[in-house]
Amino acid sequence: MKLLLPRILCAASDFKMNCSSKKYSCSDKLPESFTITCHAGSFRTRANSVYSVRAAVEWGADIVEFDVSFRPDGTPVIIHNPSPSMDEGVLLEKALDEVAKSDRCKINLDIKSTANLPAVDKLVCLKGLEKRVFYTGVFEDWVDTVRKNSSIPYYVNYNPSEEEGADPEYIKGIVNKAIELGAMGINSNFRGVSQQMVDAAHKSGLLVSLWTANSIPDMLTALALCPDNITTKKPNVLKNLMACG
Repeated sequence: MKLLLPRILCAASDFKMNCSSKKYSCSDKLPESFTITCHAGSFRTRANSVYSVRAAVEWGADIVEFDVSFRPDGTPVIIHNPSPSMDEGVLLEKALDEVAKSDRCKINLDIKSTANLPAVDKLVCLKGLEKRVFYTGVFEDWVDTVRKNSSIPYYVNYNPSEEEGADPEYIKGIVNKAIELGAMGINSNFRGVSQQMVDAAHKSGLLVSLWTANSIPDMLTALALCPDNITTKKPNVLKNLMACG
């Protein structure tokens, strides 16, 4: 039995749930390709650490997320800080090595800087992970830089208010813009997203990824929107919740 298992089981025990409790409304409507992303720091591990990535991979994550930035010399590291010093951050290469131990786990690179994206492409190619990686953290004003410096596909980030997320004109605008920008989908805080927004994106061929649902009520809210992906620090709880649906 792997050493990480007790830690994961401990985390799961903190979120025991009864399958007779409230169920989400679209148990039969989630996309067939629906995935769960293990947010950086899942299973009570330290975010953006090798151990955190390993825990997610050994659990059997569909996708593991970690933040990516660059040291002053351009070295890619996993860290939330957009401007780390030369002695901060864990080498991106080490994180990719952990994911490469799986033959299916995908990687969500949540970029905090665009300082040296070609170095990211180089490492991804070196590890043979080109078909399993994508970017989030890409707002509209970063798209040109990302497209010019990297071949990695990307979601466009939006963070709508509840009013915006329910506004047909706003929805039409961001969907059309995401298509124009060549994005694979929309990545958004689940709180401002409406069913109309998800449906419009899907109708236009865009994926919808929602972040970050950590409590059971939040997971139920996100699941009811029937997105393509939900990011959470409690993937084991979300998986169990879906099994109860």
